[in-house]
Amino acid sequence: MNSKKTSCFVCGALALGLLLTAAPAVRAQTRSATGLGPFVIQTARGNFNVRLLRRDKDMLWVIKEADAGGSFEAGIPLAELRLVEVPPPRVFAVVDQATGDTQIRAAHDGLDRLMQSLKPFRGLPGVPYEDAMLNKGKLYARQGLWREAVRSYEDILQQPHDTGQKTPARIRAGIAYELAGEHENALKHLEGATLPEDDEELLSSALFARGAARGAAGNCPGALMDYLYLVVFHPYAQNNEARCLEAALPCYAELKDWESFLKTVQWLRREYPASRETARAEELFAEHREHLQYAGQFVDGETEPPPVKADDEAAPAPEAGEATIDDIEVD
Repeated sequence: MNSKKTSCFVCGALALGLLLTAAPAVRAQTRSATGLGPFVIQTARGNFNVRLLRRDKDMLWVIKEADAGGSFEAGIPLAELRLVEVPPPRVFAVVDQATGDTQIRAAHDGLDRLMQSLKPFRGLPGVPYEDAMLNKGKLYARQGLWREAVRSYEDILQQPHDTGQKTPARIRAGIAYELAGEHENALKHLEGATLPEDDEELLSSALFARGAARGAAGNCPGALMDYLYLVVFHPYAQNNEARCLEAALPCYAELKDWESFLKTVQWLRREYPASRETARAEELFAEHREHLQYAGQFVDGETEPPPVKADDEAAPAPEAGEATIDDIEVD
């Protein structure tokens, strides 16, 4: 009899030991469906279906499904957590399609609710809190609220963790700073940034904003590099060819490169005769007429051609070295 009791005790102790090894800090109990989820989490010990409860220091507490049915509360060391597989929240698609005040307000509200639910788990791999904050910034930028957009992006940049959104946040912050007229801050974020070659729209906005900031800072050669890169490699995205050639004209004037200035004006007249970019180019052409008359003597032997009148009313010519920020697209 004593032998049987000893065997049962050993077996029970062994089973308890295996349970504690497989799921550290477990408190076996049956609970109702509470917490955030369900999600699949990847850990060093395998993958589990769970609902997220709370984070306590170095532990993530979850509701874990038991193999025999029911569920129990378990603590998973954060050091063992690899990924929380959170599906893309539906509100992100709402953000992408939101136009007009009503839809944008609804998108903001949806993001706020999502961020409130995710806040206790911010920084865990796979938890899309930073993605939601990035979308907040994009909505503010779409509204022309550059300060609010910057605050959203800077919030991501100031976090000690990086869930993959710091680079796009840095780029978008630089664009927003430039649109707010803060050229120095724009350059701090855009100079040296890894620009996304696979995202033609964001790349175009970032290079155009950096070109404008460089021009405003007196770095006309650097500004021309950004503008002409878009003309050569991405001419059809965001009307890059026309807007970048027009933006390059103040730089050419600042550098006294009248030959390039004249060739650029001639190209705009020929390829974009009724565009607002050509209309603004005509303003600069008139301002620098004396220099260009001399340049016209040795550029293909061509004298000054008559300007083509644009359909749109010409905007005031930009200052030397500056692009027009209306041409920077933010989304």
